[in-house]
Amino acid sequence: MKPRLTKSVARDRLAKLRTLIERHRRLMHVEDTSEISEAALDSLKHELAEIEMWYPDLITPDSPSQRVAGTPLPQFKKVTHRVRMFSLADVFSLEELKEWDGRWRKLAPHATTDYLIDLKLDGLAVTLTYDHGRLIQAATRGDGFVGEDVTHSVRTIESVPLSLSTDRVPSPIRQAINTSVVEVRGEVVMLKKDFDALNARQVAAGKPAFANPRNVSAGSIRQLDPAIAAARKLTFYAWELVTDLGQTSLAEAYEWIRAMGIPTNPKATVGATINEVASVHARIEQERERLPFWIDGMVVKLNDVVLGRRLGFVGKTPRAAVAWKYSAEQVTTVVRDIVLQVGRTGALTPVAHLDPVLVAGTTVARATLHNADEIRRLDVRIGDTVIIQKAGDIIPEIVQVLTELRPASARVWVMAKRCPVCREPIERKESEAIHYCVNSKCPAKQREQLEHFVSKSAFDIVGLGPSTIDVLVEEELIHDAGDFFTLKPEQLIGLPLFAEKKSVNLIAAIHARRRIPLDRFISGLGIRHVGTETARSLAHYFHTVEAFTKADLKTLSHVPDIGEVVANSIATYLSSAVGKNILKKLLAAVTVIPSAAPATGPFNGKSFVVTGTLLSMTREEAEEAIRQAGGKAIGSVSKKTAAVIVGAEPGSKATKAADLGVPTWDETRFKKELGR
Repeated sequence: MKPRLTKSVARDRLAKLRTLIERHRRLMHVEDTSEISEAALDSLKHELAEIEMWYPDLITPDSPSQRVAGTPLPQFKKVTHRVRMFSLADVFSLEELKEWDGRWRKLAPHATTDYLIDLKLDGLAVTLTYDHGRLIQAATRGDGFVGEDVTHSVRTIESVPLSLSTDRVPSPIRQAINTSVVEVRGEVVMLKKDFDALNARQVAAGKPAFANPRNVSAGSIRQLDPAIAAARKLTFYAWELVTDLGQTSLAEAYEWIRAMGIPTNPKATVGATINEVASVHARIEQERERLPFWIDGMVVKLNDVVLGRRLGFVGKTPRAAVAWKYSAEQVTTVVRDIVLQVGRTGALTPVAHLDPVLVAGTTVARATLHNADEIRRLDVRIGDTVIIQKAGDIIPEIVQVLTELRPASARVWVMAKRCPVCREPIERKESEAIHYCVNSKCPAKQREQLEHFVSKSAFDIVGLGPSTIDVLVEEELIHDAGDFFTLKPEQLIGLPLFAEKKSVNLIAAIHARRRIPLDRFISGLGIRHVGTETARSLAHYFHTVEAFTKADLKTLSHVPDIGEVVANSIATYLSSAVGKNILKKLLAAVTVIPSAAPATGPFNGKSFVVTGTLLSMTREEAEEAIRQAGGKAIGSVSKKTAAVIVGAEPGSKATKAADLGVPTWDETRFKKELGR
């Protein structure tokens, strides 16, 4: 691969990366805290390794690529490992995995082997030492040569046997267990259900929720008081039999480990080829959210033990194994520009244009910066290295600027004075953080309004994606939402993207939405400040479209949960010439189904917030369950919130609930309150 940086630029970049990586590695692996996510740290390490691959002569002895993370804390007894605890090199794609496979094959061209595939658990690496079958020591990885004695804490983990079983192992191994030392290595982790329960207890006690299970696992084990580890329900999965008991394959070693009474990961398997490995990787990624533990990738090892030993090591990593990481939800990249994007309400959103990077399974080249205040808060500049994140279907966003890597050429971004599309002046109200284009005929606003109208939360018209809308606008077939219902197949056939079948199917999809529930109708209008939940509140209050369209400001102010700003926005739309024209065209084309009375149930009159990832349902399903029980699902926590339902990785909403004294429910409590 051709270097993307000149050698002089690479030298400067490496120096900054080494300093930054070492700082965050120490925070994460020595002090059991973190300022950035482990995924973001991996991204920085991957960049460093890539540059060092281009320029091997720039590798220094103190480079993070040349050492294992962490040094022992001084208050723990130090343990010198009998065999060094190496770490694994990372790969992030099938192409990189095949490059690793090719490297070892060059060193052993006539060798054949299959692959042991295990999950890369997000926990703390620990080595267990048994003498005459009894656990005598447990130690952390430390710097790979010297770790910390954490026997007192590890003994509290129920999945770690204090004595090895011998009744199910072959006779020679039984003798070795009973007469000598056996060393087994693995990962201490916290299961999702235990992490959720721990965080629920934290929040209920008025304490901040833990950010991630790895820090909890590490922090629990590395305590002088073993009662802390015992109270947190940790689990251990073995991934290496260090002692040579005659095993010829890693799969055989796993069998013997399990026979000794130590669990290995139940998802571990063997693949005959790299393509089989890739298939397992894809399958596990689909199952990832349903697994009982957190993982950040898959470990691929040569199953042949003798071959693995013969291949040896390069630096700190074995040649016979590699960690194939899943696409991270946080990665680092560089901001190349900041451009304003015009939304359906005229809201101007600064969007960062980035060096393309893979995050959460998709290549991302843009990330939202929300507003000018957020840019100032982050102090993000054009040319900065930033951490971006993407969770689920949420648009990628910049969460942190790594100012230590800021180049001298970085430029401060300044908010424009005119709309970038129509060139009309923009404005910002004192009470709001958003700048707006107030030109009602701005082409960008009109296009965004059309896209919103056909979206899933509104009319949900299948086949009307952004590219299709672009064609219809360019051909001047549509100008506003009402024009969709005047389209005919013969107008579409022959246009770009339109064959006869697609034209007929699209018109059928449009006609299928001529009957529409009132809340979807209101949502589709794209009124400023009116989202899905507000549209539901309006539909429940007015019941019919006639009552809604006749509402004035005084009437709107009586709608529950509708404040002055929202009421003014709706009243302005309903009385405007643009609003009246669109309503007239739509009501001539569609039948609006009156809103049924709100569901009643145990949550009547109460508002709830859902945060984090639930195991048995999606967030949307949880919010619908709240509505079906008579409650309201809202997006932010206030003193009026009845409860916050807390799933995995709940974030700031759980913390705010604790600050305000709002009750928090775990998933089990939530389902119980629903009567499930």
